[in-house]
Amino acid sequence: MVVSKIGIDVVDAHAHFMTYATVKGFIERASQEGQDGFAKMQNRVQSHTDMKDFFIPDENWDPAQMWIDELDKYGVSAIGMMIGKESWDEFNEARKRFPGRFLGYANIDPAAEDAVDLVKRAGKDGFQGIKLYPSSWKMPVYDERVYPVYEEVRKQKLLVIAHFGITIGTEANLRFGNPLDIQKPAHDFPDLNFMIAHFGAGFFREVLMLMYQTENVYMDSSGSNSWMKFLPYDLTITKIFEKAMKAGGPKRIVFGTDSSFFPRGFRYNILEEQYNAVRSICPQFCYSDDDIDMIFRKNILDLTGFEPA
Repeated sequence: MVVSKIGIDVVDAHAHFMTYATVKGFIERASQEGQDGFAKMQNRVQSHTDMKDFFIPDENWDPAQMWIDELDKYGVSAIGMMIGKESWDEFNEARKRFPGRFLGYANIDPAAEDAVDLVKRAGKDGFQGIKLYPSSWKMPVYDERVYPVYEEVRKQKLLVIAHFGITIGTEANLRFGNPLDIQKPAHDFPDLNFMIAHFGAGFFREVLMLMYQTENVYMDSSGSNSWMKFLPYDLTITKIFEKAMKAGGPKRIVFGTDSSFFPRGFRYNILEEQYNAVRSICPQFCYSDDDIDMIFRKNILDLTGFEPA
């Protein structure tokens, strides 16, 4: 067992594998409207995240080794990575080099012609799940066009992670960003598990309601949860965990940092803050160390069947 700097075994369920190709793609898409893509990305990162700077990595950089160095530095057993087509091959190579350290989730756009094929490929390549971004779509997650994706996910026995609510990208379409939309797919596919990223990213009340109405919907804690500042009432990360515990219990909360870019690397501050928050509400809402272990390690392993090195 690997023991982290906070004294427990940790698996980070939610992060992003950013390669040279990934960052280059971000800049190219940001430049489509005739703007300076790099400047646009830099401004967006500085105004909407806790990063002070954004830079273009060297074409020959080695994100796999950089991530392993970060995990070893903080004592994190494994980390779950969102993977786009542009970084797929490099990520597969990273998993071969460092077995048992990376969980993989394929980014899937149901509107793409190859969406089902990508889900099938994710299963065959040994990924643990898929990632959906309904906040950036032009259709809801219960649209019939998404159902072939769910069917293939079921065949491949993968976890479905969905990002609702606000995003760092300017293209977010909040008409399709309500987590309540996942209730119908969750009902229609009772043998699938669905995980809502970032506590719903502003739709926290709706995620709590889903804890009551469904049995196969989970919530992840990833990121700074800065969406709290956009709610009409005050919240803290401690209060979020308290309410999440009341609604779903420790079995339905999954820890994540939403780590992504370098040089920031692994967001240890998120791990430390969330661990302290959970500890502070025990024993009133946590009944044993096993409950804490569920949140910070066991739940994501149970949901995916992943075995850390």
